[in-house]
This record gives sequence, structure tokens and C-alpha cells, in this order.
Amino acid sequence: MTSPGSAHSNGQPGIGQLDADLQRTVRRTSYMRQLFYFVVLLVALAGQVSGAVEALGIPLLWAVPAVGALELGGIVVLANADVRRRLGERATASRVLSAAIAGFAVAFNWMAHENKLMAGFFAGMSALGYLVWLMHTENQRRDRLRATGDLPPTTPAYEVVGHWIRHPWITLRAKNLAKADARLGLYSSLAAARAEKRKEVRTKAIAKVLHRKIRAAVDPTTADIAVAVYDLDEIAVRLADGADYDGLTALIAADLAPARLASDARVISVVDEPAPRPAITETAQEPVEEQLTLPEAAEAPAPAPVPAAGPVPAPAPEPVVSPLGEWRGEIAEILPPPAPRRARGQSKVVSPEQTAAAADLGDEPTLTPTRAIREGSLRSQVHAALHEHVPDNDPRDTMALTTFVGDLLELNDVERLTASNYVRTWKREVDAGRRSSVNGRHLQDVVPTKR
Repeated sequence: MTSPGSAHSNGQPGIGQLDADLQRTVRRTSYMRQLFYFVVLLVALAGQVSGAVEALGIPLLWAVPAVGALELGGIVVLANADVRRRLGERATASRVLSAAIAGFAVAFNWMAHENKLMAGFFAGMSALGYLVWLMHTENQRRDRLRATGDLPPTTPAYEVVGHWIRHPWITLRAKNLAKADARLGLYSSLAAARAEKRKEVRTKAIAKVLHRKIRAAVDPTTADIAVAVYDLDEIAVRLADGADYDGLTALIAADLAPARLASDARVISVVDEPAPRPAITETAQEPVEEQLTLPEAAEAPAPAPVPAAGPVPAPAPEPVVSPLGEWRGEIAEILPPPAPRRARGQSKVVSPEQTAAAADLGDEPTLTPTRAIREGSLRSQVHAALHEHVPDNDPRDTMALTTFVGDLLELNDVERLTASNYVRTWKREVDAGRRSSVNGRHLQDVVPTKR
């Protein structure tokens, strides 16, 4: 077992040895300070005496004690103020008088010499001697207050960049904790400050949830009382004891699965990329009902016949008699007859080769995408397949169309998930085109009434 004054096993000095070195350093510093003040006092007195002889004409025999009393007067009054302050008084009058005497001595040294360089030298030595003695007395007073417990102990030396600049509030909290508990060192005080900060955040969150839960059952005043009475630290300890770390770990691990991350990244890229709007053809711009209700539609020439090998086009719906038929007749007499248009069901003509191939395969032919559909990005493939194989009035929803496109293009699960966004966009644009056609039809019905 090592004694307090012996060195540690790693070569570092012990606490007792450090205290002995500190005492020797204090005695040596005291001797040096006294010698320094004696030299400074002699130089200041020399300046005071020479200035008094030159400026005031006082004989040298009388000038030495006169300026000596002036130079030492500030130190004597300052020592008296230090004694009164150690007794618990403020000694404001003595401290002010001491500063005034020192200031007069410095000013006399400056004004009494014609050579201002010499005057500044003597005045500076007078000010230096007074300031050194003032610092010494203040250090002694703080040591006595710290020994009696009226002054907090010295705090650790925290780093400027690593502590004060990077974490100023944590460092300030650590410094205050070190003042309250002298046993805390540099890193212990920082760790205690971080733990106290985490405790404040945890207590604030628990108090907020507890207040909301209790206020839901009783009045807010009772909730305030409950939050003030309950030990929130005990609640935090019990919550930590009953925490399900395995369940929380599994919950986070499920979100970090590689397959889920790849799927989410593909969906985000698809959603962020806007799909191009398809071009609206002439048939989509005009509604079918308008072509069938106008009187001149019956006189329009019939569309070109479809080859015999192709499928039979769907029959055109019967004309709908509009209550505004008379006004439509007047408009027909004024406006030129419209150009013949194909019905929506006849807008897509299937080639004889495709029809023959479908007939050979039976009632349910296997859909095979063409070369044009297979080229390009996934979005262009999906839109091309929908435009070619799905009519505009198809009743299937987005899910059914996604399944149809996925089977047609032989997509995997990730590509089907991406294709669903393209199908939804295509269906929304088709519905928007249909609504715009209906709005145009309604506007054409209202025009004759305004006329």
C-alpha cells in the first residue's frame, strides 16, 4: 500500500507529493513577488522624486518622504480594505480612496516630466506596482473564501474547441455540476451533464403523456396535481425494466430488410417520375353522343367496310333524341355539315393477319406483345399495351388492368408494383379525357339558349 506522498506505480506523482510541490511553489512565488514589488517601488519613487524636484522645486531631502508617502498611500489603504473585507464588510470607501491615490501618483509621474517618454515609463511603473499588489490581495481573499466554503472550488479546464465551441451548453452545465460537487473531474462532469440532459428530456416526455392520459379521465387541475405528485423518475425506471427490446429490434429489422428497401426505392422513383400525357385524338375530342344526336349525322357517309377476315365492328348505338332537337335543326341549316367520323367502337381496326391468328387459337387467344410494345421503358411498354389491347370504355379497375398488363408483358413482382402506378396514371388520363368530352357536349347544348 502506497503512502499519500509516494509516487504511483505508473510513474505519476501522488497527491501528497503534488501538495508539497504546490507549497514550495507558493513560497517561491511569494519571495519573487516581494522582490519584484520592491524594485518597482524604487523605480516609481525615483520618478516621483525627480518630478517633484524638477516641477515643484522641492528640496531632495523633503521630496523623498513626500512622494514615498504618496506612492505607498494607495497600498496601505488597499491593505486596510482587504482586512475589512475578510471580516465580512464591503469596504467600499477604502477601496475607492486607494484607487484615487494610485491614480494621482500615476498622473503626477506623467505630468512632472517634460520628457514624455520618461514620464510614461515612470507612470507605467507606478500603475504596475499598484496592480500587482491589488491582484495579490484579491487572490488571498478568494483562497480564504474557498477554505471557509463561501466560494465554489475551481472547475476543470475544459477544451476550447472540443468542449466550449462544439458543445457550449453541455460544457456550461458540466462546469456548474463541478462547482456543486468538487469530486467531479473533467470527464466525470461532462458525463454527468449529458446524463442530466437525457433525464430532463425523458421526464418532460413522460410528464406530457401522463398529463394527457389523466386529463382524458378527469379535469385538467387534477391532472396537474397528479403530474406534480407522481415520481416521474420511478415511472421511467419501471418503463425501462418492462421494455420489450426484442420486439422493438425486430420492428426496426423488418424495415431494414434488403428486399423491402429495394421495393420502396423503386416505388419512390416511379412516383417521382411524371408520366407523359397521351395525345388526344380527334375521336376523343368529340363525344359519341354528339355525333348520334345531330340530325346531320344520319346523312353522313358510312365508314369504310372492314375486310371479311376481320372482326365484325360493334353496332352503333341508336340515336338519342334530345329535347333541343328543334334548335339543333336550326344550327344544322346554318353550319356546314360535319365531316364523317368513326364511332368509338370502330376507331381500332385489327389487321387480317391478327384476326386469323386469333381464330386459330380459339375463343381465348394468348396475347403476345408486339415488337413496338417490348421496346422502350417500362412506362412506355405499359401505356402501349393499354392503348392496343384495352378499349376506352373498359369496365375493369386498376388492379385488374395491372394483372392483365403484368401477364401480357411477363413482369415480375417488383415490376408489377411499378406498373400499377403507370396503369393508374393512364386510367386517370383516360377518365379526364372522357369528362372533358362530356363538358364540351354540355356546353354545345347551352349555346342555342343564349342565342
